[in-house]
Amino acid sequence: MTRSAALRLVAFLAASSLAASGCKPKAGASCKIETKEVCVDGKQALACHDGKWEEMTCRGPNGCGKAGTEVVCDQSVAEDKDVCNLVNDFVCSSDKKGMLECTRNRWTFSQSCLGERACSMEAKRVTCDNSLANLGDTCREEDDYACGLPDKKNAIVCRSGKFVLASNCKGKNGCKVGGDKDKGFKVECDDSIANPGDACDKEGHYSCTPDEKQIVRCIAKKYVTDDKCKKNEKCAVKGELVGCY
Repeated sequence: MTRSAALRLVAFLAASSLAASGCKPKAGASCKIETKEVCVDGKQALACHDGKWEEMTCRGPNGCGKAGTEVVCDQSVAEDKDVCNLVNDFVCSSDKKGMLECTRNRWTFSQSCLGERACSMEAKRVTCDNSLANLGDTCREEDDYACGLPDKKNAIVCRSGKFVLASNCKGKNGCKVGGDKDKGFKVECDDSIANPGDACDKEGHYSCTPDEKQIVRCIAKKYVTDDKCKKNEKCAVKGELVGCY
C-alpha cells in the first residue's frame, strides 16, 4: 500500500512588530491599542489584549528588542498556552516535536511532528513532518497517512482531525516512510500478511494468513477468510498474485 504522507507547509511570520510607546506599562494595567507590544526585558514583552496588558514570552533566539523603531518579540518557538499576538500564526514547540497555532491570543497545540524532520522553520515557513504518529494524535489534513508508532506495524490515516487505524502492516517490511524532501514522502504498508479481522483499507485486496493456510480478502475495512489452502499447499504472494501453491 502506498499513500501520500503530506508535510504541512504553513505560512509563518517569525515575530510580530509594532511601534513601541515611550512609557513602560505593567501586566494587568489598561491599554488602548489592541495587539500593541512593548518589551519588559530581553525575553519578555507585554501585549495589549482586550484592553489589558498581558505578559508574553519571547522564546526565540532574538528575544525581545527593537528593530529600528519597532518592538520585536521573537516567538519563532513557543510552548502550549503561551500568550501569542498573531492569530492564525504557526510556530514549532521548543522540543521540535509539535506545531502550535495562535488562537484566541494563546499558542495551542496543533499537531505532532514525530517524523525524521520534526518541526522546523525553512524560509520563514513552518514545516511539520508527521509521517510518524500515534493513534489518536491530532492531524490537519483529511486522508493524510502516517506510520503508527511505536512499532511501525500499522498505517494510520487522518479522519476528522485525528489519526485512526487504516491497515495492519504485518508483512516483513512493516510500515515505512519513503520518498525524499523534494518529491514528497510516501507511507508504504506491507500488508501481504494478515489475520481475519485485521483492519484494511484496500477493498478487495488479498493477503495470506501468518500460518500460510488461508487466503484473506479485504471486505468493508476488515480481512475475512476467502479460501483455505489444501493440506499440501501454502498461501504465498508471488508478484501481484496471492494464491495457494
